[in-house]
Amino acid sequence: MERATPWRGVKRFWTKPRPGVASKMLTEEYKTCVHTPPHLDRSGAKYFITASAFGRAKIFDDKSKEQLLLSLMKACSNYSWELEDWVILDNHYHIMVASSEDRTDLSAFVNEYHKFTALFMNKNVPATTSLPKIFNNYWDTCITFEKSYYARLNYLYHNPVKHGYVEKAEEYVWGSYYHRYRRTKAYVERLKKDFPFDRVEVEDDY
Repeated sequence: MERATPWRGVKRFWTKPRPGVASKMLTEEYKTCVHTPPHLDRSGAKYFITASAFGRAKIFDDKSKEQLLLSLMKACSNYSWELEDWVILDNHYHIMVASSEDRTDLSAFVNEYHKFTALFMNKNVPATTSLPKIFNNYWDTCITFEKSYYARLNYLYHNPVKHGYVEKAEEYVWGSYYHRYRRTKAYVERLKKDFPFDRVEVEDDY
């Protein structure tokens, strides 16, 4: 993986699509449903997304984590989203993604990679047989400020340390930071210093 996508500035971010889609208008839609978190569908936006296993059960083994990543990458391809960064732990994950420029389909995007991951796990992970479903609700934050973007990015990078998986974030293999640290060590260390994440509020009680 290469270095994180540079922040383009709030004004430019909302008003200028990526190359090749300049003629398409950005759209947004706010969705609310009973018993689920509200979701903002906005085209051409960056999202920080979190989801957990049902009941916070620790059911994601290495094969399940690999399948979740593969399903996520496939969904990004199908919906023209961009996966920027990710971390997958034993019972939840965090990702940073950029939505498609020309449609608002957050729920469909998430549901696709959840569905194919769940199908795999139901067949291959015995611990899932007692669960009514694999994934609980997901939470998303549509990023609107540069500081918020990088603070959440650092939160994602160092989440394995917070939950006691490793002592150093670069030691955890099931996350994009493992690769970024080896390719752009000075860059990601500077991000951590410049954009502290101690006050970031994220659904992460796992």
